[in-house]
Amino acid sequence: MGDANQFTVAGSRWEPHHISTAANCQRALIATNLVQITAGAQGMYSWKTIRTVAAVLLLIPMVHLAYLVSREALSTLNASPEAWADEVDAFTRSDRLNHLPDNPVVIVGGRRVTLWKGLEDLLAPMTVLNRGLGNATTNDISHYYQRIIGYYQPQTVVLLPGESEFHIRESKSTEEMVRAIRQLVELDLSHGITKHFYVFSPLKTPLYQSNDRKIDETSRMLKDWAATIDEVDILDANVLLSKRNGRANPSYYRSDGVNLNEHGYVRISMMLRAQMEKDNPDVYGGTGAS
Repeated sequence: MGDANQFTVAGSRWEPHHISTAANCQRALIATNLVQITAGAQGMYSWKTIRTVAAVLLLIPMVHLAYLVSREALSTLNASPEAWADEVDAFTRSDRLNHLPDNPVVIVGGRRVTLWKGLEDLLAPMTVLNRGLGNATTNDISHYYQRIIGYYQPQTVVLLPGESEFHIRESKSTEEMVRAIRQLVELDLSHGITKHFYVFSPLKTPLYQSNDRKIDETSRMLKDWAATIDEVDILDANVLLSKRNGRANPSYYRSDGVNLNEHGYVRISMMLRAQMEKDNPDVYGGTGAS
C-alpha cells in the first residue's frame, strides 16, 4: 500500500525506488559534504547563509525527482507512439550488449508490465524478457512490434493491457480495444514463429469501476474471437482479483487504485504459469498437462 513517500502522476505510482541511483548517491554525497562545509564555514559565513546554501543543496535530489515525474507525465499525455522512443532505444542498446536468448517469453504492455517482477524465476527454465513501455497502449506496442517483439523471435508472447487504454492516452470503446488486440496478435502470428500468445483481459480497478461493464464485454468478445485460434489464449484474471460482487478487490491493488500490488501480481503470475505448464509439458515436466 502507499505511504507519504509515494507520488502519483497520471494514474501511475512513483515510489522511492524509481529515483535514479545517481540521485541517491548524490544525496549521500551532499549530506557528507554539508557536514564538512558547515564545520569549515562557521568562521567565514553567517549561519543564515550556511542554512540557505544547505537547503538549496538538499533540494537538488527532489528537483531531479520532479524532473523524472514531469517527463513521465508529458510522455503519457503525448498520444503519439514516439512518446516511448527513448525507452525503445534503451532496449535496443541493451540488446546489442547482451546475448539474445533462444525462444524467449516476451512480456509486453505498459506500466503494469514494468512493475511485474519475479517472472524470471517463476517461468524458469524459459527465459523472460520484460518489455514494458511507460504507459503504452496496445497500439503503441504494435507500432514498435519489430523492435520489442519480432526482433527476439519469441516462442511465447504475453500481453498485459494497462489503464491507459481507457484513460489519459486513449478512451477506447469495447470494439476498439478488441480490434487493437487482434491487430497485434495477428501481426505476430503472421510471422509463423510464436507458438503461444497469451492475452490478459483488461483488468477491472477500484478507481475506475465505471469501466467494469466495458471490460466484461471486452473479455467476452476476446474469448469468442480466440476460441478457434490454437496459438491464442485469453486469460481473464478479474475472477482472481475481484470480490464476490464482481468489483475489483482493493486488497490486490496499490493505493493508486490502478496498479497491482505484490499480492495481485502473485495471482496473475500463477495464472500465467498454470497455462504455460499446460501448453509446455516438455518444459515443465507435464505438471500442468490435462
